[in-house]
Amino acid sequence: MQFNKFSFYCKRSILCLLPILITSCGGGSITLDSTDGSKINFKSENVSCITGSEYQDFLNSSGGGLVRNVNCTANGVRTFLTGDRTNFSETKLCKVVNSQGENLNNWVASNNQNTFACLAASKFKKIK
Repeated sequence: MQFNKFSFYCKRSILCLLPILITSCGGGSITLDSTDGSKINFKSENVSCITGSEYQDFLNSSGGGLVRNVNCTANGVRTFLTGDRTNFSETKLCKVVNSQGENLNNWVASNNQNTFACLAASKFKKIK
């Protein structure tokens, strides 16, 4: 009899839909399209960035000072046009900063801005 009372109550209350609405919201994931037609889905908790140790900049993009690399890793699920699914993982250098934390115009990091790892990190605001 309790189930029937609960069922009757749920038919008249929006509170019963709340758990369904919370779990079905897509706020914690993004899907990026690949040039081969596949789609890669990333969840926020599977995207991370690590700022490395300082090192001397020999290419002088910082004026010869100390710099740090920001490497980002994105793990997701790739779905091909055929419906087949596979794991996807990518780590890229997404940013180089000087000792004051200012972004430097690094050639490699600039070329990596449109990679899946850097795009996912940027969309989830993981790059600091």
